[in-house]
Amino acid sequence: AMIRMRLLTPLLLASFIGCISEINNPLSVDNDGDGYTELQGDCDDEQAFAYPGVASLDSETDCMIDLDQDGLGDSLVQQEGIVPGTDCSDTDMFSTNTTIDADCDGTLTAEDCDDADEDSTIVSTDGDCDGILTANDCDDSNSMSTIVAEDEDCDGVITAEDCDDTSVLSPKFDTDCDGILTSDRLASGALNSCMVQSDQTLVCWGADANGVNEAPVESFVQVSVGYDWACAVATDARVQCWGTDTHDVLTAPDLSNVQQLSAGLGVHNCAVDIDGAVSCWGWNDYGQTDSPNGVYTEVVAGGLHSCALDETGMTTCWGDNTHGQLEASTDSMLQLSAGQWHTCGIDTSHEIQCWGRTEEGQVESPSGQFAQIAVGGLHSCALSVNGEVVCWGDDTSNQLNVPSGIGYQLGAGANHTCLLTFDEDVLCWGSDQEGQSSPSFE
Repeated sequence: AMIRMRLLTPLLLASFIGCISEINNPLSVDNDGDGYTELQGDCDDEQAFAYPGVASLDSETDCMIDLDQDGLGDSLVQQEGIVPGTDCSDTDMFSTNTTIDADCDGTLTAEDCDDADEDSTIVSTDGDCDGILTANDCDDSNSMSTIVAEDEDCDGVITAEDCDDTSVLSPKFDTDCDGILTSDRLASGALNSCMVQSDQTLVCWGADANGVNEAPVESFVQVSVGYDWACAVATDARVQCWGTDTHDVLTAPDLSNVQQLSAGLGVHNCAVDIDGAVSCWGWNDYGQTDSPNGVYTEVVAGGLHSCALDETGMTTCWGDNTHGQLEASTDSMLQLSAGQWHTCGIDTSHEIQCWGRTEEGQVESPSGQFAQIAVGGLHSCALSVNGEVVCWGDDTSNQLNVPSGIGYQLGAGANHTCLLTFDEDVLCWGSDQEGQSSPSFE
């Protein structure tokens, strides 16, 4: 027994000394009361929210700081130093974190246009992420588009270079910037439509029996379609007509230097030469080809009447007056278009005025600002300064069923209308029994 006591005494003594050493070791004391001592890995025993696993969403074992107790660390203490944690704000338990918001700007990566830039825009208010918010971006799906502050009409031409920054038509389509579009490239008649293509050749569609679709092979600058024939002005200012030759409607007088012509829905044509003289030919039972003397800038042929604009913008009409077709507005006009029994014009305020037959509502013009007028048989259509089409009057053949789209050339026929769009496509609507609303190009 004496020998055994002598052997155990040194072990007991060492254990006793170890306990005393641990108790007296300051690293073994939990100073901040968080349940961890420095011996147990507490990186900051003066901070109750710093200990291994406190930032459970970042690390279950490493010692980190998580002041707002949201499970995300503010920093990770390792042997080599302090490594930032993923918490964007360790004083706000609702703040974002760097794994889903790299720049910590409060916008999640998936919605942030640039998650490395805290000042970048966000997708919901800047769809193309070009730095211009949707409300001021002309096209928020195109990072190269212009902005409203520099291009009010968003036509791609900045205000300083745009002659009219309130109209998408200028200066690309309204090249002389007078606010009016000419109707020289597209025209519709009773059963056909024709267009001067970009290479100045003609294409026509609709009824085959009348010969209108057999356009001459030559270069042209303007076309107009009548009841069952059509006429066009060649690049050398000559007039050519083709189709059905009722009442010598295809036999143009010896005209040279023609600047504008019109084929009517009756059986006559009129033209203005470079000197402003008006000449008409065809059926004349109502005096519709008895053109007045004077200097004119535009002439339009209707059913049994004709009208022209003089140099001052005053309108003169002649021919049949059964429906008041000759009772023209006394206001100054910028453009005219004649239908079967009515006529409409755009005045100097770019508003529409109409006169003639009223039964179908074709003279009840809409309010607004317009750049082109096109009058058909019993309906009327116009292009607004934004390139949008509005039609009114008879709708028995769906003439008022305007398709969606904007354009810069409009042609109204007896019961159909066609539009040349900004993309050079042709849209037609209304009667289509002869294919006049179904454009086809070879």
